[in-house]
Amino acid sequence: MKDFFEDLGKRLGETAETVTSKAGDALEIQKLRSQIRSMARGNAVDLMELGKMIYDRYKAGEPVEDAALGLCDAIKDREVGIESCEKKIARIKGASECANCGRMVAKEMTFCPYCGEKIDHSVYEETEEAEAETDYAEVVKETAADVAETVAEKVGEAAEKAADKAGDVADKVAEKAKDAAEKMKSE
Repeated sequence: MKDFFEDLGKRLGETAETVTSKAGDALEIQKLRSQIRSMARGNAVDLMELGKMIYDRYKAGEPVEDAALGLCDAIKDREVGIESCEKKIARIKGASECANCGRMVAKEMTFCPYCGEKIDHSVYEETEEAEAETDYAEVVKETAADVAETVAEKVGEAAEKAADKAGDVADKVAEKAKDAAEKMKSE
């Protein structure tokens, strides 16, 4: 009877670990899917804006290529981000990328079902580590960009306040000079 309860305890512990792991994976997948939806919405907005901009420039008879470049770059960057998130989802689900054709292949497969290339799982593990480092670098880069943007905003606000104060002082000086000039005329 004691063995039965020990086995039951072990199985319950293993089941709890499995459930926790699966829940963590599901949460990570949901986060990535949310990022994909967010990037796709951003692309939709930029594509509409791009279309309107191109049409407005077309109506005005202006060249279109340079005006659309910024939006096209933003759309391309988000598409790369979407592809990266989709690959991460596939890896969480246990797939790896074929080195030959680039398609995602189930982790248990030895050969790619799309091109027949032998799958090297050691490359997959190295790629995961490199991507983790890249992800960290991207987070640092985004944080630095956010900080730079915040600093730029604060500097702009401070410059605006200083300009307002300087304008106020200039107005007061001009008023005093006008008053002094009027006093001199009246004397």
